[in-house]
Amino acid sequence: MLGIVFLVRLGFWQLERLEWRRGENAVKAAEINAAPLSLNNLPTAIDLPAMWNRQATAVGQYDLAGQLLVRSQNYEGQPGVYLLVPLVLEGGDVAVLVHRGWLPSAEAANAADYHQTGVVSVTGRIQLSEGLSGGRVTEITADNELFRIDVPAIADHLGYPILPVYLLEEPPPPPDRELPYQLTADLTLDEGDHLSYAIQWFIFAAMLTGIYTYLVAKSR
Repeated sequence: MLGIVFLVRLGFWQLERLEWRRGENAVKAAEINAAPLSLNNLPTAIDLPAMWNRQATAVGQYDLAGQLLVRSQNYEGQPGVYLLVPLVLEGGDVAVLVHRGWLPSAEAANAADYHQTGVVSVTGRIQLSEGLSGGRVTEITADNELFRIDVPAIADHLGYPILPVYLLEEPPPPPDRELPYQLTADLTLDEGDHLSYAIQWFIFAAMLTGIYTYLVAKSR
């Protein structure tokens, strides 16, 4: 009997996890569909990492000397790099890293050809830093090359304040596509396997109940 109770409890626990996941997805969906956030006019106390995948805008000038190449990045099966450039926000003393897109490996040496000068306006999706765990530090070469978008490490490397997230620049309509190829943010929200696990535990409980009932009836 205890085994049956335990299996039923596991099933209800998975249903509770499903409701929690749905609540989390509702919060994320609200961020995804919220009005664009201006990074030039942020309130003093704001939790940008909590706004993952929210659309945002930024106006400023690129620090082209601080341009970075994120190595070992594939796009549609082709090797290449990500072009990551700090955008110094207009009217402030802070920058935001802009993921400008992907370049094929053959174009990495020509990254300067894709510089954008002057004041620019960028629209994209807020993305989270990709730092290492366990206190490990991301290495950045003297040529500004690295293997992940570790925002705090990049801020230390560049030596000036940077927002704790980065901006994934949104791609233009297909006819206007050109290098660097902008990537599309993954806005998928799924409920995980909680429902299937719950059904599984309830089936096991039903099977065990059947076996228990059979054994009790047989013993009489």
